[in-house]
Amino acid sequence: MKLAFVHKSYGVHGGTERVLESLTRQLSERGHEIDVYAAWVDPRFARTRFARFRWLVAGGPFPLARSLALSFSSAVRVRRRRYDVVVHFGRTGPLDVYRCGGGCHRVWFELLLAAADDWLGRLRLRLSPQHRFLLWHERRAIRAGGVVVVPSERARQDLVATYGEEAERVRVLANGVDLDRFNPRLRSLFFAEQRQQLHIRPEETLMVFVASDFWRKGLDRVLVAMEFVAQEVRDLRLLVVGEDRRRDAFDRMAESHGLKGKVSFAGGIDSPERIYAVADLLVLPTRYDAFANATLEALACGLPVVTTRVNGVADLVHEDEAFAVVDSTDAPEALVEAMGRMLSSEGQKRRRVAARQLAESFSEAAAVDQWEGLLRRIEG
Repeated sequence: MKLAFVHKSYGVHGGTERVLESLTRQLSERGHEIDVYAAWVDPRFARTRFARFRWLVAGGPFPLARSLALSFSSAVRVRRRRYDVVVHFGRTGPLDVYRCGGGCHRVWFELLLAAADDWLGRLRLRLSPQHRFLLWHERRAIRAGGVVVVPSERARQDLVATYGEEAERVRVLANGVDLDRFNPRLRSLFFAEQRQQLHIRPEETLMVFVASDFWRKGLDRVLVAMEFVAQEVRDLRLLVVGEDRRRDAFDRMAESHGLKGKVSFAGGIDSPERIYAVADLLVLPTRYDAFANATLEALACGLPVVTTRVNGVADLVHEDEAFAVVDSTDAPEALVEAMGRMLSSEGQKRRRVAARQLAESFSEAAAVDQWEGLLRRIEG
């Protein structure tokens, strides 16, 4: 098949980008012809042979301008060539397949409204040009008649509850994880070296939080709970991996909870597997997440996980001694209990083995099989 994939960026930073890179690479290895349309491509892929890269325009002084430029650019450029199937990995147009990887924006928007401090904050949200565009694009994609793909049953149910019968054709294709790249053996290979680079002592207990939108993924909840857990777990540290423009505010919040010197911010990294390899727990109490890829990546590395029921992965992975699921709430009690239980020295090795076993049902190859089957049905 001759396939086109469209997204604002192409690389290995971010969950959507890693899913797209893996899918296009493996489909190319299976003999399909791949074109990737993107406004930014990681320089490391500039000379790759498994795909042709075609550039999109996404410039502008503010988010809405960039979104409109990207949408218009993709609509014009993709239609100049003939493809068997065109897949949009973001809000660039519905066409044949629209992957709604972030879940239902309307649901997230309502959560933002509920969390706003006052009526003025809610008014700003309602008048936000960017949110209005995203809501319009979501409605358009659902009603366009193409295939809509989401990574979890929770995301599908949210779209059906919001848009009714028009969303009944939404398909669930779960993300997979590279079981070779994310592997428990990395702990013995990189533990001493990586901890030294991160300035984490070998005897310290290390929790990690991996995300880019800190509030959405619940970093404030982690900091509140950590204040209590640190009273029971000696030498407890937290490493925050990812970028967020409000990082300084969260740094100050950590200090206000008595965690000065216990919380470190690593920024974005190319090799999250090395972080999982030296950690003792991934904690991700997200407020809304169609499918947090970090969850599967951590489990594949043999790292226990604490997350919330609104993480779409919780629909696919059953709760286990290595996978704790709590309600999405700002009240810290359940999160404190789950974190403390997962950090207990008793049964630690057993939890690592169980974590890996949970991830082994979600290989990248199996995920690509599902995608390839869908694309062939659309082509035919």
